[in-house]
Amino acid sequence: MKATRTKHVHAARALVQEPRVTRVRTLTRYVMLALGIAPAAVLAAPAAAPAGPALEPAASPAVVEFSSAFTGSSQSVDVSRFEKGNPVLPGSYNVDIFVNDGRVARKNITFRAVDGSAVAQPCFDYATLVQMGVDTNRLDPQTVNTQNSCIAIGAVSGDATAQMDVGELRLDVSIPQESLRRQARGYVSPDLWDQGETAFLMGYNVNAYSLNQSYSGPRTSGGGTAVGTDGTQVDVQGAQYYAAGPGGNYVPSATGSYMLGNNGQYVPVQRGTYAPVPRVGYSSNDVNAYLGLNLGLNVMGWRIRSQETAQWDQRTGRTRWTNINTTATHDITRWKAQFTIGDGYTQGVVFDTTPFRGITMYSDDRMLPDSQQGYAPVVRGTANTQARVEVRQNGNLLYQTTVAPGPFVIDDLYATGYGGDLTVNVFEADGSVHSFLVPYSAVPMLLRPGVGRWSITDGQVHNTALRNDKPYFVEGTYQRGINNWLTLYGGVQSTYRDLYHAYLGGAAVNTPVGAFALDVTRSRTSFQGADSLSGYSTRVSYSKVIPSSGTTFALASYRYSNGNFLSLSDAVVTQDLMTSMHTSSLTTVNLMRSRQRLNVTVNQNFGGRAGQLYFSGSRNTYWQGMPSATTYQLGYSNTYRRVNFGITASRSYTAGPMYNGAHYDNQFGLNVSIPLGGPSSRNTPMLQFSAMHDDVMGDSDRAGINGTFGKESQFNYGAYASYNDYSNSRAQTTASGNLGWQAPYANLNGSYSYSDHYQQASVSAAGGLVVHRGGITLAPQLDPNSAIGIVEAPDAKGARVSSSGQATVDGRGYAVASNLMPYRMNDVTLDPSGTSSDVELQTTRLQTAPRAGAVIPLKFDTVSGRAVLIHATQADGKVIPFGAEVLDADGQSVGTMGQGGQLFVRGAEDGGVLAVRWGSGADEQCHIQYVLPARTNGSEAMATTDAVCR
Repeated sequence: MKATRTKHVHAARALVQEPRVTRVRTLTRYVMLALGIAPAAVLAAPAAAPAGPALEPAASPAVVEFSSAFTGSSQSVDVSRFEKGNPVLPGSYNVDIFVNDGRVARKNITFRAVDGSAVAQPCFDYATLVQMGVDTNRLDPQTVNTQNSCIAIGAVSGDATAQMDVGELRLDVSIPQESLRRQARGYVSPDLWDQGETAFLMGYNVNAYSLNQSYSGPRTSGGGTAVGTDGTQVDVQGAQYYAAGPGGNYVPSATGSYMLGNNGQYVPVQRGTYAPVPRVGYSSNDVNAYLGLNLGLNVMGWRIRSQETAQWDQRTGRTRWTNINTTATHDITRWKAQFTIGDGYTQGVVFDTTPFRGITMYSDDRMLPDSQQGYAPVVRGTANTQARVEVRQNGNLLYQTTVAPGPFVIDDLYATGYGGDLTVNVFEADGSVHSFLVPYSAVPMLLRPGVGRWSITDGQVHNTALRNDKPYFVEGTYQRGINNWLTLYGGVQSTYRDLYHAYLGGAAVNTPVGAFALDVTRSRTSFQGADSLSGYSTRVSYSKVIPSSGTTFALASYRYSNGNFLSLSDAVVTQDLMTSMHTSSLTTVNLMRSRQRLNVTVNQNFGGRAGQLYFSGSRNTYWQGMPSATTYQLGYSNTYRRVNFGITASRSYTAGPMYNGAHYDNQFGLNVSIPLGGPSSRNTPMLQFSAMHDDVMGDSDRAGINGTFGKESQFNYGAYASYNDYSNSRAQTTASGNLGWQAPYANLNGSYSYSDHYQQASVSAAGGLVVHRGGITLAPQLDPNSAIGIVEAPDAKGARVSSSGQATVDGRGYAVASNLMPYRMNDVTLDPSGTSSDVELQTTRLQTAPRAGAVIPLKFDTVSGRAVLIHATQADGKVIPFGAEVLDADGQSVGTMGQGGQLFVRGAEDGGVLAVRWGSGADEQCHIQYVLPARTNGSEAMATTDAVCR
């Protein structure tokens, strides 16, 4: 009987002391509402009760009476415990906390009884006060400390109050402004940042690819021989020479020194020795497989990460393992920065990014409030009265506040893309209105006034294409927002040896005609046995939004470098080639060095049904006669009666000896997407058409259908047919299809395609696992660099983590909530609709503010036990009065009687004994002894039974 009593106590908490169950979407809730059974605190609310009852009872409480037509009985019911309004009984409630009408969090708050009061009072712990924004430095340290778990609201301020709405499970807290910290919107106190628990993480991506090719016609350009630099013949695949470019990339070159060998590796060859070997026909069959692993270990605030890959090829029969990078990172909370040791990349904001192996520290903008990230100007003005201030952009209201008479400052606007001038309206209390404009355009260099961004790196250049020495270097950068219109920045790069030194200085300016950034880099490079090079590079960036025409110059940048300027990557690659070629002549190396670079992006929104137009263009020229490259792209998209269509056009231009002078490549395309279903249809398939013309490749037409199916749209599919009319007059028709499943613990995909000359098939799987203190839990997707939560919900198998795709609670009661935002309050919710009716979630939502990469335990309380609906009558056959109190054998209240003698109980597997009381007399009490029927075929459906109360 002890076990039964314990389960009944759980039921009591669910039905009486914890009305938070009203949020749980389970069969229990719907049955209770249908039968008139509800938590006592909710039933007891009188018609005249206010929407938000105070914690202290009203001076003249209304008399509570129930109509006999409602109760279904002429007998009186003792409801004196509800005569003082909507009482808050002692217990734990999962409530939404609002501070001065602003939602702060959803948390479990304990209410304790207070002498002389019929209403329980809330207890706040130190962490909750911090989360509510209380300035804890102003409070009595003996009363308000980190160890005190029950701090009364009166300890915060004598004027602070708390009101509980039991029906809405909302706790409204009013705190005077002087007792709160002044903080930017979106601020989350570092005291709430959670580094989580020790855990091992692994994300994986597996792909197997099979290709069978056959061709019977002549083939003269697919393979051949070349003379290697050592004088021996080398089999090669392609018909073009390649040269090592910046960062070790191989780029086409008429005088290059590398070619792609048949072993898949680039091999050095002599110039001008390539000779294609004609082939009459061929067939090949190749199978290769790939495994990518992202590994992680969290321990004592350190986040150790490693990226590994493995490749297997049927032709060679070999498996090649590669370590991409390994790092260890830790937060520096005081500086709002990160410390990383291992492999990584420099920030790439001031200087071009450089791969390195070493240590770095950099400021982390993610640790700033949302309203302090990116660039937005500070709004300053003056109010003559107690005024309402609106800040609008393009007619949209961004911010509104009330200010006191005198000067005011608004410094926590959220960044909005690349800007758009702000209109500030000041509505005075006397009815007058005055307005003014604040220019707002942004380039990546702009920062808010008073905000700084910095980075320091010390390490070795980590470029795997380098064959010789990899120099050590240091880099430091700093940006500082001076005021609304000016940001200054600078940086330095230097190798340990006297190979390379660079200094950069610049400024970003916000003006009414747009935002500009200008910087100049001075570099000096000294190669052994060669003359030093000293040069400069100038970079200009521009951005502007024109709201009246819907035009956005997202980013326009121009860079000019003189002939002696080298970047750090250029210098390192040049030295490596000079060493390999045993030369001190820079002309022998013939490195591609940028001369001019221009990038422009323009977006035009015509508004309404007129659609959107975009344009992007880039032009790159190089020193020493290297081929230039120019690309333009133009596109238009719109929707007509749910039909989406887009038109694209692009033009590429390259010039150089290998292209026989100048070469143009024009492309034109049309894309149409048509939904095959009504606007309200679920899993509507999409019919897609596309047509593309390419001057070089020819014409390509494609038609297909794709969509999703399944209760949660967890399955996706696609089927396509394409026709390619190549420029060499060889046409080809291809049919292909794909099928995917977003399973609860992995993502699975497969594809197949067929044409006259090849057959291709592939299968892939992606997912992850976490090893934590509760065991091993699988996840459908996992990025070890993102913060995750380990959901623990005992016995709630099948509950879905609403914020994490198809992730569901496994048979052990665990699930992975992925992609949490670091340093922000995240809501993690569980959808209980897939769980057994024998399980009830006490709460369906928890909040957490994880640190970057943290693994956060999230415990969802559950109540498990067999659910039963009892229809009880008195011994004389009369209905038990509605609202009668129900208690277990130990006198613990477990709920109230519903209409028609209906009673819901959870927890007893075989049966139990309950006491029912609707008055103080002996004839106003009885006992119910019930026995449940045995389960049939493992059914978990809610049981029903009849019982007599004697």
